[in-house]
Amino acid sequence: MILHITCKTDQFNLSVVGADFINDRCFGQDFSNWLVSRLRSAGITADVLCMEDFGWTHTAQYQGASYFIGVGGESDMLPDRLNFGTWNIVVEGRRTLMQRLRGIGKLSATDPIISTITHIVTEAGFSDVAVEP
Repeated sequence: MILHITCKTDQFNLSVVGADFINDRCFGQDFSNWLVSRLRSAGITADVLCMEDFGWTHTAQYQGASYFIGVGGESDMLPDRLNFGTWNIVVEGRRTLMQRLRGIGKLSATDPIISTITHIVTEAGFSDVAVEP
């Protein structure tokens, strides 16, 4: 299962397209570096992997489980707040073949990494924080 954590902030770039962007929607490097730093401070092993066509991807390990995390943002296009917009944090649990065959180890909204990420963005003052399947 894949879960989406959405939130709004103007703390990161959503207005200047980088020369190295794959396309005009690859925002999130600054958000990714910030999130990985906060995850590490919370005791989660995390690394930024790379830019993707939607934003940036990460890996994380927490309490014996592994995850892929994607981050992408979209500006609300407010003339006086160009960097204000919605960030989507996509979390997918990595399961072994045996876990998949047995139907165990599925990610849920009560997974500790989900509550940790929502706590991190809420504590940072982001608004409209929500978890969606």
